[in-house]
Amino acid sequence: MENFDIIGVLQAYASAQNWGFVYGVDAFYKSAQSVGGYLPGQLVLITDFKASPRITNGRIQSITYTCLLMLGRKFDLTGLSATLDETSQQKYDRRIKELMQMLAAAIAQIACENNLDLTVNDMIVEINQFAENIDFAVAPNVVFTQ
Repeated sequence: MENFDIIGVLQAYASAQNWGFVYGVDAFYKSAQSVGGYLPGQLVLITDFKASPRITNGRIQSITYTCLLMLGRKFDLTGLSATLDETSQQKYDRRIKELMQMLAAAIAQIACENNLDLTVNDMIVEINQFAENIDFAVAPNVVFTQ
């Protein structure tokens, strides 16, 4: 992986999985109304990050990327849409459990394929987000070290 190319790596991974990709949570908020038209099963990966390079004697020794990764889906695989009327249990059964499994697997694969050290501090759930009512599995503190 090229130095400071974490977004390129994440975008390439999302593309290989046929996932939608948005860099920047603010960019997603601004375009939430226009990202409609999701199909059953379609996923979107939203990410943001900060980079903390460790430089010694003018050379980059390592770069730590602290990332926010959000994997969301509006519809389950049967075409059932996320709605405000669903219970938390229904959301978990229909989308959340699978989203968390997929996001955890993606994070591990990205780290492995790019020879990155990895720490995942926590994963949370964001339901009924934005006007589209998209459910998300969120990993707000993924730390990749290059």
